[in-house]
Amino acid sequence: VETSSRRSPLPEDHCCAVSSVGNGRMRSLCLSSLLLLHGACCCYIAPASRSECSNTASRRRCRPPLLWSGETSAELVIRAPPQLLFEVYADIERMPEWSPLLERVTLVDPAARRSEWALRVPRPLTRLVNAAGLQNLVQWEAMHELDPPRALRWRSLSGVQNSGEATFTPVAGQPRATTVRLRMSYTLPDLAGPLAETRLAQSFVRRTMHGAMTRFRDAMEAQAAAAVAADDGGGGGAAIAEAAMEAAMKAAMEAPP
Repeated sequence: VETSSRRSPLPEDHCCAVSSVGNGRMRSLCLSSLLLLHGACCCYIAPASRSECSNTASRRRCRPPLLWSGETSAELVIRAPPQLLFEVYADIERMPEWSPLLERVTLVDPAARRSEWALRVPRPLTRLVNAAGLQNLVQWEAMHELDPPRALRWRSLSGVQNSGEATFTPVAGQPRATTVRLRMSYTLPDLAGPLAETRLAQSFVRRTMHGAMTRFRDAMEAQAAAAVAADDGGGGGAAIAEAAMEAAMKAAMEAPP
């Protein structure tokens, strides 16, 4: 799992809206906690209309702040065909199975591929979220694009601003093996960036992503092995399926509550 980060100015047409979400140390710290909770969340900064920044006084107050943006990526090989992996991963309502820090994912508009996501927030952090006025950051909307069976891409529409891509590439010479690559990017107000950039925070982000991919791998290898066992009427495939199923059950038991 690899991570990277950088600082950059916020585009001018977003500048007036940043104070409504990212203003104040308490909000920034709360925002960082939400980011770290599931490894790829960030502040959503709604674009301000041109009229909001039209006069000189407003522009002086709305100087573009610096933003902290980061990216996390991971890669692993799964012993299952790309078509199977893509079809299961594209069923986004199953995302909480791979990432237990998600409370739920609901596909609200299948035609537009628009979905609602809710973060599982610990009770102490819930109080902090309410005190900071950031309730909307634990629930957001997103949309995704499909390129079967090669890739799935997504971006947030509200709540938290993030985007990413999952790709599924066949392993040369191994028809039942696939390289899965996951990349996620996110942005934070500059005040919150140093906290999210600490070694502890980055380690948490990496563990979160790796844990989600490992649970997905174990479940898919169990499903693929079971399909092989069914095709050959038992035999060696049954032993592979049993071992893979045990691995999947172990991963589920070790998942955080």
